[in-house]
Amino acid sequence: MKLLIRLVLLLSSGLIFLALAVVIQNVDPHQEIPTTETYTFADTLAYDQYDLDSLIAMIGDNKGLPPGFEVAAAIAYTAYPQLKDVNIDMVFTQGGAPMMASLDIWSLFGSRNGRRYKILLNDSKDTYFDPILLRNLPFDAQVGILAHELGHVAYYHQLNLLEFGKWGFSYLQSDEYHAAHERSTDLMPVYHGLGSQIYQYAYYVRHDPKGGELYKGAKEFIDKYYMTDKELWNVIKSE
Repeated sequence: MKLLIRLVLLLSSGLIFLALAVVIQNVDPHQEIPTTETYTFADTLAYDQYDLDSLIAMIGDNKGLPPGFEVAAAIAYTAYPQLKDVNIDMVFTQGGAPMMASLDIWSLFGSRNGRRYKILLNDSKDTYFDPILLRNLPFDAQVGILAHELGHVAYYHQLNLLEFGKWGFSYLQSDEYHAAHERSTDLMPVYHGLGSQIYQYAYYVRHDPKGGELYKGAKEFIDKYYMTDKELWNVIKSE
């Protein structure tokens, strides 16, 4: 009995210590402006021809490409040369948010080089999110939003285990932290050469007839957590 009590106390102490270690981490929700050089992309990509094999050679063979959207995904990957050696997959799901960057939590406990990330792409049918799912977006908007999700991966990859824990807790608990992170992540495609593409995504969500009804019903949420097309355009013009 005494041994059991000691084990419980030891475990409790360890959990308290871990919680305190997470809480004291200072994790800025804002994305930093990248310092690495990136490729230059055209304002409109939809009408060009691309050699997928050449794109794959640029991004590395550790990148998963969603079936039917391989070229759009590969172009988005090329905007982040710092992620070339990082394992990332893009997979379709039948629920959840329209798109979400995630991390294999267990891979956090190993070396940074062994981390595994996934970008989950909702592909369910006849849902509320249907107008803004990947399959219904114009090509440039597809590239733009995938580049946004890769911006999350670039941010996560800089964090250690404790910092990631603090980020996750803050993201879930604070609307202001959540908004600051998402809105600054909208700028990552801009700084990685795909400003036109994330602008076209933001414009499509707010002004295209297909997405109009969804936006009308969620305008306050969308404009709080994500930059508007006008805000993005002002940043792009200032670059």
